[in-house]
Amino acid sequence: MSEPRQSTRRFTALLISGALTSKLLGFGREIVMAHVLGATLVADGFRGAITAVFLPIAFLQNETVPAVMIPMHREALKADDAPQRLGTLVVALTGLAMVLMVALQLLGSLAVQALVGGFSEEGRSLTLDFIRIMALGMPASVMVNVLASGEIALGRTRLTNMRASILNIAVLIGVALIVLTRNYHTLAWSFSIAFNALAAWGLITMWREGVIGFGGLSLKALLATSREFFIRLRPLLALPIAEQANIWIERLLASRVGTGAVASLDYARTLTESALLLISQPVGLAVLSSHPPKDIGPQIEAIARPILALAVPASAFLFMFAPDIVRLVFFRGAFNEHALLLTSQALQGISCGLWAATLGWILIRILNGAGRNFAAALIIVTAYLGNIAINLVTSYLPHVTDSGTLLLGLGEAARGIVLLAGVMMVLKSRRKLLFWLFLASMPAALMVFLSWQIHELLAGTWQRLLVGGAACLVCIAVSFAMLLPGVYVKAIARLRGRV
Repeated sequence: MSEPRQSTRRFTALLISGALTSKLLGFGREIVMAHVLGATLVADGFRGAITAVFLPIAFLQNETVPAVMIPMHREALKADDAPQRLGTLVVALTGLAMVLMVALQLLGSLAVQALVGGFSEEGRSLTLDFIRIMALGMPASVMVNVLASGEIALGRTRLTNMRASILNIAVLIGVALIVLTRNYHTLAWSFSIAFNALAAWGLITMWREGVIGFGGLSLKALLATSREFFIRLRPLLALPIAEQANIWIERLLASRVGTGAVASLDYARTLTESALLLISQPVGLAVLSSHPPKDIGPQIEAIARPILALAVPASAFLFMFAPDIVRLVFFRGAFNEHALLLTSQALQGISCGLWAATLGWILIRILNGAGRNFAAALIIVTAYLGNIAINLVTSYLPHVTDSGTLLLGLGEAARGIVLLAGVMMVLKSRRKLLFWLFLASMPAALMVFLSWQIHELLAGTWQRLLVGGAACLVCIAVSFAMLLPGVYVKAIARLRGRV
């Protein structure tokens, strides 16, 4: 095995370990929030405020900045002024985020009405309070994202791994303060303080290490670096617009479903985002940080086969056992039967396309790494537009208040399927991908049949989940045998050699 491949695997393992830590903390955070807040106006208001705070800076967050920053800084490292260029970009983007923060502070009431207009007067007032406090973390959030992207280009994972973990810990502290003081605003203050503290630590640490510098900073350098960044960002600029439009419409429709719908969708995502946080993001970042191969066919095969073998049967398990899983994880304290119903429906809807989203986001990174940013952007925007269209159409169906979270979850599932279908259309390996998907669908169908039998025979939540989990492992083993028979052949050969 070559050294670059070993390096890529080690880098991926570091990213996955960090994602696993943050996911465990996030899982604990959601359990604690469900216990203390349940599906109430406070939970809805906090999540609505998060959306309002991140919406204006969406084009400087999430997938867009890493997709531009990592290749950009990797090229800058070949020259002697890489620290200065990184410092210039940090100043430029953080300054822009400060302007947007001031605008949100001034227009907070309009943002609340547009985003969660279906809330009661009390809910809108609480959401506005949250927004004005949490907006203080907007510049720091952008700074952390830029610094983390610069570290990824250097082969480091500190800020990337710490970011979500620190935020989860801060929210846990905020919830604990709510229990002690009954002051709900402590949740928002914990959010803002966490981002600002992490940004300060990252900036000071990287400056001491010589990774970032501010020598020779001038208006001319700011304009030149910003211009280069936004020229590269231009093909991807539609992504945050489409993403935030989708989130906005989803939040608005969820606020009309009833109290608890917004929080229930996020509780469900706590369970489904494990695949994205532990697999898609770390593998995708590792792919993006490495130099693209001349032939991406073997790279796609090495990634797609194991992910489909795992994700397709697992998605079927989540769909069939959603009520039992939600009851086991969240059903305590303020999380009542109404919250159980809303969250279970959302989980069932999202799980229908979880397998597609897991693989689709990684294949998008392969397109980014190959320099096909326009194709990748077009696919992602189309997926979000499909999600928006389904959400709007289903919102007019009768009895939407009874199954609103299920319909919103199905909209997200459709987004994942459109995403994967779009990537497959532009890749030469689409026939192989379709064949592997066909193979993986057979163990998934077996999982559905076994789940139906388990529900017919067993009554207890624990009993159903234990037997269902064992059946899922069997189906995943069958799926790996069908898609990756070489793994079993090698294992048998090693066993024979030892014997």
